[in-house]
Amino acid sequence: MKKSRIFSSIKNVSVSMMEQIVTNLLLFVNRTFFIYFLGNEFLGLNGLFSNILTLLSLSDLGFGMAILFSMYKPAAEKNYYKVAALLNLYKKIYHIVGILMTVIGLACTPFLHLLISDLPQIRELNVIYILYLLNTTVTYFFSYKKSILIVEQEVYIASIIQIVVSVLQNVLQIIGLMLYRNFILYLIIQVVCTLGNNLAISLYVDKKYKFIKDYSNAKVDDNTSAELKKNVFAMFLSKISSVVVTSTSNILISKFVSTVILGYYSNYLLFVNLVRTVITKIFEAITGSLGNFVAVKTKEESKETFERLWFANYWLIAFCSVSFFILINPFIVIWIGEKFLLNKGSVFLIAFNLYMRYIRNTQLAYIDTYGLYWNIKIKCIAEAGINLGVSLLFVLPLKLGIIGILLGTTISNFLTNFWYEPYIIYKEKFESKVKEYFKQFVIYFVLMIIVGMILWFVCRQIPGNGIVSFLEKLLICVFGFNGIYIGIYKKNKNFIYYENLCKSFYKKIKKRG
Repeated sequence: MKKSRIFSSIKNVSVSMMEQIVTNLLLFVNRTFFIYFLGNEFLGLNGLFSNILTLLSLSDLGFGMAILFSMYKPAAEKNYYKVAALLNLYKKIYHIVGILMTVIGLACTPFLHLLISDLPQIRELNVIYILYLLNTTVTYFFSYKKSILIVEQEVYIASIIQIVVSVLQNVLQIIGLMLYRNFILYLIIQVVCTLGNNLAISLYVDKKYKFIKDYSNAKVDDNTSAELKKNVFAMFLSKISSVVVTSTSNILISKFVSTVILGYYSNYLLFVNLVRTVITKIFEAITGSLGNFVAVKTKEESKETFERLWFANYWLIAFCSVSFFILINPFIVIWIGEKFLLNKGSVFLIAFNLYMRYIRNTQLAYIDTYGLYWNIKIKCIAEAGINLGVSLLFVLPLKLGIIGILLGTTISNFLTNFWYEPYIIYKEKFESKVKEYFKQFVIYFVLMIIVGMILWFVCRQIPGNGIVSFLEKLLICVFGFNGIYIGIYKKNKNFIYYENLCKSFYKKIKKRG
């Protein structure tokens, strides 16, 4: 990528990382106060309602990513009329989606009790659900404007706004919990802050990108419209797959295992989602640059960039997965107590699914930027069907509980995403044999397992469950894992690339200072 793209990506990633550090630290503190003042039962409701609304969000049909993909080329060519036309279409569709989701969400209200088990009757259940619904649907009336920040490589602006709003929201919610112990007030603060965040981004975009107003009546041409319809259908199938895998698990746990156990599981998901949001923000930050890059570069250059991004993504995900497995239970014991622990088998599957799901980030980024939605439509249908079918088999007749549901995710991932996504990218866009990808995947995976076993064995020798022993294990994971990897990869071409990139960025910052 050109220097301008590289440094735009670094700036976006740096601010996004700062956003994640701040928001997730606040989220952790917020969760601690939440458990102390409201109890674990409400955490189960949080996980359940969040996933119901994720299922309802299927109503956007995948228009967002399809339109975003269509913006990269006209934005690179400074064709702002076409960019504005796509934004106008995005706005119209998402306003309809917001209204539709609100109506469907309200229609689901009378049936909420059917998905809840082993909880006392909650009088304000419907009000709580409606506030969750409102917090989700309000974003649909503004989110189209954030897309221009992604395309124009200015997503760091949204991150800065998010940092300010997150600090305000979490402070107000914690104060509210301490003074009133009221879940309704907690959710009202969340809704108001979500609205404020979207309004702030909207006002910035209106001020910075005047062409949006200048071309407020612009419309997409027939060819673009036909291409969008094709991509939207494929994206809809992809979204079904993603939602079935990530969102029905909580609903199945609540219905067939226990809503209280779902609350325990949600504490683990807090840290899984931390990894997810950090990685998502990083790839969101580079998506604009990547989309601009693949629009003008050769297959060989795109493949080389893919391998570099995959190497960095692998390192980060392997570190997070190994550290999660080793540290999560000791941390939960210190944080909220042993009674909130899941068994080691469940923890292993959560960590393993974390790795298998997010090692795909580079593939998904390329599918988005190349617009390969149509090519993966069959895979999406298969993944959704296998995941739901296997999960129900394991949790109902085989009575495997939460482990059965987690195994459903593992098996569906192996049978579909693991091989099909890289196959499509290598075949359709790189025109290269995919066996080199799988060879590298095996090397990456085996190395992670070996290093993970070494660190796990070393950490087991540390006695006690207190803060000091946890910090010792944390230091072993951080310095042990990365030290071993640096020693192994210090002569690797991808490692050398990032090393030189960091040196170049440091020199530029030093020169400015």
